[in-house]
Amino acid sequence: MKTNNQAKPKASEVHYWLYSTGNFANNIIFMMVGTYITYFYTNILGISPAMAGLVFMVARLVDAFTDPLMGIIVDKTNTKIGKYRPWIIAGAPFLGIMFVLLFTAPNFSMTGKVVYAFITYIIYSLAWTIVQIPQLALPAILTNDIAKRTRIQAIFQAFGSIASLVVSAWALPILDKLGGQDNASAWFKFTVIFGAVSAVIFILSAMSVKNVDVYDPAAKNAKTEKKGFSLKETFSVITKNKALLCVLIAYGTDMFAFQISNSLRMYFFKYNMGGRTDLITYIGYASTFVGFALVAFIQPFVKKTGKRAGIIGIEALAILVTLPMLVTGLKGAYAISAVMFTYIAITFTWTINNMLSRSAVLDSANYAQMTLGINGTALVNSTFTFVNKCCQAFSMFFSGIILSATGYNKDAVEQTPGCLKAILLLCTVGPIIAYVFSIAAMYFYPLTRKGEVEMQEKLDKMSFVNLEDDLIL
Repeated sequence: MKTNNQAKPKASEVHYWLYSTGNFANNIIFMMVGTYITYFYTNILGISPAMAGLVFMVARLVDAFTDPLMGIIVDKTNTKIGKYRPWIIAGAPFLGIMFVLLFTAPNFSMTGKVVYAFITYIIYSLAWTIVQIPQLALPAILTNDIAKRTRIQAIFQAFGSIASLVVSAWALPILDKLGGQDNASAWFKFTVIFGAVSAVIFILSAMSVKNVDVYDPAAKNAKTEKKGFSLKETFSVITKNKALLCVLIAYGTDMFAFQISNSLRMYFFKYNMGGRTDLITYIGYASTFVGFALVAFIQPFVKKTGKRAGIIGIEALAILVTLPMLVTGLKGAYAISAVMFTYIAITFTWTINNMLSRSAVLDSANYAQMTLGINGTALVNSTFTFVNKCCQAFSMFFSGIILSATGYNKDAVEQTPGCLKAILLLCTVGPIIAYVFSIAAMYFYPLTRKGEVEMQEKLDKMSFVNLEDDLIL
């Protein structure tokens, strides 16, 4: 018997914060695409809203294959520089380049522009998959503490909220400084700057956990000694995972609601609110404040309620805070106070739900490990990434179809009453319906707070046993 005195490295509070900086890069790109790509396609590139929606939908068909494939690849990765970091570091520059190309408007024919939109959006989506799946799976190695994971997600989201502030509050003023909101060159310059910044931050974030995400010789030895799982068994972490199914439905419906509101925000404030796009700035500041404020409160909140009860309560609140904007809008006289109350309150509810859902996805990976005996953390997270992109695509596709059907005209100063009403309903009634589905899904979520505690105890015991095995050669 020979003893190895090197224990497995543990993550510290510093690791949580440095890793989380990567979400600034992630959200700069994701929020820019979610908020402005439809507007860019219709008003800058010049394609129809319906065609823009078709671009998003076709990309999701590709993602249905590439996302789970990437999850399996990451789960099997075990290199000298770690499991997750290699993909983030290698994919970041690629993603930055595709971000720039996505917001580039070449002087092609209409057919050429449509083809260009299809190609660049699909490749961008692939680049995002390469970076985000390992990025989202990485917290699984930072801690087994289920409540602490939620706190990590809170820190992660706090840095993301800074990016949301940049996008919602500063993007339009920066574009104005660079040449104007309807100037193709301004969009290109903006994405070059922030695409490069994001790529660097992605890499630095990944490098910050180099002492935690390390080569695991024990895992390599285990592969040679044990029979591998079949493809069907591997995918059982998704197909037989009730916890994951509930989270994906709950998060997906909530994200669908958020993305509809997000993708139409520019249209709503420009047309329904009489050109008051300056108000978007305040939503960005509110998002940043909420993101950092929740870092201190989210862990004790989850310890008390658990994710199941927490998400149900937050979604019920989201329904209530959406009503003021809907009621005043239907009366035909938009009250700035009601609209801003709803948007800022939804920022609060969505931020909390996003934190809880992201952490619950990691819990569902552990749930599969406990019930099926298969560790497929990255594969489970690939479903989250896929649902995230699907919700963004479905919301923009749905919004594009409705805008086209109600007579949206990018050259018109004022839109038709039918178009204005459609924008209002998509930003309010659509989300309310989605929140109801989210509540229903979480009602069937199998992990109560007691179940979370029991699962964490089992994980801690497994980690202790694995550590003992590593000390014996």
